[in-house]
Amino acid sequence: MITKSGATPSPSASTATVGASSASRWVPAFAALALLWGCSFAFIHIGLQALTPVQVAFWRLALGAVTLLVISATTRTRLPRTRRTWAHLLVLALLLNAAPFTLFAIGQQSVSSVLAGIINAITPLATLVVILAAFREERPTRARTTGLLIGFVGVAVVLGAWRGFAASELAGVLACLGAVACYGVAFPYSRRCLAGSGEGPVALASAQVLLAAGLMLPVLAITGAAPTAPVTPTVVIAMLALGALARGWPTC
Repeated sequence: MITKSGATPSPSASTATVGASSASRWVPAFAALALLWGCSFAFIHIGLQALTPVQVAFWRLALGAVTLLVISATTRTRLPRTRRTWAHLLVLALLLNAAPFTLFAIGQQSVSSVLAGIINAITPLATLVVILAAFREERPTRARTTGLLIGFVGVAVVLGAWRGFAASELAGVLACLGAVACYGVAFPYSRRCLAGSGEGPVALASAQVLLAAGLMLPVLAITGAAPTAPVTPTVVIAMLALGALARGWPTC
């Protein structure tokens, strides 16, 4: 292409233009997603004003499942077809959704949303520990071991672990750590068992969240489905954001 001045744009200029155009498309979506996921613990806190931890986890998953199934139907995406894939997704539904969502909601009954979010930041460290233990090709080098130790020390400093926790707060911290441990096992499991499944992200996410909602149904039946307080519009909006948006929108 010749410009008005008669000069031909350089390849670097064209690349920069394309890069800027691409960034203008994904950066706003990425920022919105970061804000949405960053507010997840605040949404859980609002949900707990009228719902039990099990109810928060169930409705988070049920709303997410409905949203993902609508997306699947709209995009004509078929759910996974092999029993092997469904079996692995059932494990991930437990480790990546049902168990940690319930544990975080339980934890936030006695710890703040901020503290729960800080504990959630340990997830990459927990995942790396499992990867180093489960994958022989990922050997624990000195640099990796040092990085892990520094990371855990940093989290302990942020949490102020040396000050100790009250009995009720300690139970909440342990519940949140249990959720992080589930994530730490789930991500390497997904890498090992589903990386070559040939299924797309929408199909996998839809099936996984649907299974997770199904896993929570008997727990909900046992613990009770009646809210603990009047369900206000604020609670409804928080649950819609937590379930429909945080679970479904990232796959679009």
